[in-house]
Amino acid sequence: MKKKLLLTFTAFAALFAIIFSSCASKPTEPKPDQKEIETPQTEDELSDEDIIVITDDDDGSDDEYLRSIANLDGAEAVSKKEFTDDKNEILEIISELALVMETQDTLTWLKYIDDESKEYYKNPVNLRKAQQRLRDKRIELKTIEDYFKYVFIPARRNSHIDEIRYVSKNHVKAVQIREDAPDAIYYEFKKKSGKWLIYIPPVS
Repeated sequence: MKKKLLLTFTAFAALFAIIFSSCASKPTEPKPDQKEIETPQTEDELSDEDIIVITDDDDGSDDEYLRSIANLDGAEAVSKKEFTDDKNEILEIISELALVMETQDTLTWLKYIDDESKEYYKNPVNLRKAQQRLRDKRIELKTIEDYFKYVFIPARRNSHIDEIRYVSKNHVKAVQIREDAPDAIYYEFKKKSGKWLIYIPPVS
């Protein structure tokens, strides 16, 4: 009887050892709520390698740039950056002038005019030349203020500037493009000491 009990105990011990060994060698899997969850990166966490920058080089500005510098020779090259800076500055001046013309503020207007033009249109002889070209013969131009009110403003009313054209590196025309007709020139600018000022051509 003792021998039978010993054999039974030994059998149970061996079976227990096998089961324990099997459990110990099996890898444990994380519980579902313990699995690592992948979260999308925020903008701050993105590295330079993760960011893709899409650029559009074909914006049509090359054609405008080439039209603008078409009359320049090689000695007066204007870079595309210079062209962009010049155009932006000139358009800003024209925008400011729109308000000046609306209020007919002659003193402020004169600050935008180059010295050569101011001297020319202060001369009574030249004012009479300009007066002779007016359709309304009742208008008299006695001062540069008269020229501003009766010639400069009406000639630019309802104008729209599309592009600029270089006459030289320091002389630019601001034009409105017209279909089936030459460009309409509404302003001319000359650069003096790094600043664009309005140039008014003499009466031809």
